[in-house]
Amino acid sequence: MGETGDLLNLAVAAVALIVSVVALGFSIFFWYRQFRPIVTAMVETHHGGNDAIAYDLVILNSGWIPAKNIKLLVSDQTALQAALGAGANEENKALWLACFEPTSVIRLLQNGARTSCSFGLTHRDPRQSFWMPQAEFPIQIEYDGWFGETYQRDLPNVLQIADSDSFTGGMWGPVKTLAVSRRS
Repeated sequence: MGETGDLLNLAVAAVALIVSVVALGFSIFFWYRQFRPIVTAMVETHHGGNDAIAYDLVILNSGWIPAKNIKLLVSDQTALQAALGAGANEENKALWLACFEPTSVIRLLQNGARTSCSFGLTHRDPRQSFWMPQAEFPIQIEYDGWFGETYQRDLPNVLQIADSDSFTGGMWGPVKTLAVSRRS
């Protein structure tokens, strides 16, 4: 084979080395993106009955490391106001929207852990309902990773006020689906 065979072997080795380096780079990139806390929020049914459904706001860390200093911020105040029912008086707002206060901080949430708080109710009698059934509003979740990285630019988390015990939405109709696109 001679010189041509040696050049071919060298070219194959060089291509294999380049492919390996690129694969290593992708692995490090995706490991870095994955090796972090991933904090999300959802509305979950606490208890449902014939007349009312009580809700909890559940915060989850499905990432690989703990999250620190978690803050929940309402992204769209107009959407929040539209989600409130006739029973949303000032006393109830102070109780059930306290999770959005700047002083409400979850200091530590271990990976795989969750925490929750009371989050209002819907009622068959609209005058008693804190939330409008099937209402939605976006929130932003800001938090720190275990190693000091700050996460503020995740996609908005859309909360939907719906019976989580029934995928059809319980007594107030079907649950809406929402497609979220990433803005550049």
